Amino acid sequence: MLKYALKYLKDYARLGFNSDGYTVFSKIILKKIKKGIYLDIGCYHPIKDSNTALLYKNGWKGTNIDISEESIEMFNIFRPNDLNLSLGISTKNGYQKAYFEKAISTLSSLDGTYLGKQGRKNLIVRKVKVMTIKSLRKKYKINKLDFLKIDCENIDMSIIMKSSLKDLDSNYLCLEILPTNIYGWKNHKMPSRSNKKYYRNYFLKSKVYRKLKKNFIFVDNDQATFLLKKR
Repeated sequence: MLKYALKYLKDYARLGFNSDGYTVFSKIILKKIKKGIYLDIGCYHPIKDSNTALLYKNGWKGTNIDISEESIEMFNIFRPNDLNLSLGISTKNGYQKAYFEKAISTLSSLDGTYLGKQGRKNLIVRKVKVMTIKSLRKKYKINKLDFLKIDCENIDMSIIMKSSLKDLDSNYLCLEILPTNIYGWKNHKMPSRSNKKYYRNYFLKSKVYRKLKKNFIFVDNDQATFLLKKR
């Protein structure tokens, strides 16, 4: 436990003693919902790049999921009011191989090809328990959600398409759909520079949004990460 406490403190110092995490989407949500419940799938770190750090700081609580046992150790220390689970979210229940460049990383994935596409290597391989969102919500009685964040490193689209709109029900939904000149978007040429509008236009024409727009409307995006609001 001391090891993960020290890592947290190092990251905290590197961030300029800022414990608010990634605040763009959470500030939008807080304008509408002062105190709520979240499900953070692919939670990675209690503050670093976290979409829920500011929510937690403002009295929200919820469930954090990650395939990294080490990440969940940090959450158990620094998010003691949350339910923190070391498992993977997938399109089926059971066990799958998980691939890591290092124990705590934003690139950890259930997709064995993902690190290679990033120019990295699978240095750690573990077998992890996996569940569907439907099974997770049923087992842990997660009935009402104000914010559902899904960041599963290149399998988000499969999870969304295999899940029912009831499984995804939440006042706000955040997901990452990655461009596939690296990962899978077909017949779309990437711009030479990162382009927020490009990602947004692609997403609004995607099969994922065609499914989700029955229940959600687009709010904002940060490159290939998208925030939607329940209709």
